[in-house]
Amino acid sequence: MGASVLQAKGNAIYPELTVDLSASIGKLVTFTAGVPAVNNSTTVAAVGVVLDSRKRAVGSPPASYEYENVIGILGGLDGAYRGLISATATPLKFGDTVIQANDGTLTNDTGPGNARVVVGVVAALEGAVAGDWTEIVFYTPQVRA
Repeated sequence: MGASVLQAKGNAIYPELTVDLSASIGKLVTFTAGVPAVNNSTTVAAVGVVLDSRKRAVGSPPASYEYENVIGILGGLDGAYRGLISATATPLKFGDTVIQANDGTLTNDTGPGNARVVVGVVAALEGAVAGDWTEIVFYTPQVRA
């Protein structure tokens, strides 16, 4: 059976052209008035992840810039996408859950008794270490305590 006629899009990946996210590939973002910013909270759920970003100078000096960002909405992505693991994370294994760090990156789930937002699971068979871009199956953020 085919997709529903109500389905608007098969994968929640969208262009964003207003801000420079070129240093934020693999990081989680939130939106304020439609403008994305790197998520800086461990307890307020992110909305998306920066899948790609480019910054181009246009025009004569002084140049202005054009931005081409690609953002995936958490909970609306099919398959695994690369997420950036926090510099302070301990080694992760395939199947480990990951949570938001306070710099937009992902880190180890701290477990019950800790306020946190779980956003996905490591899908890379080799696991991941601090600073890696690794395969994550992102899902709808889950606020847990």
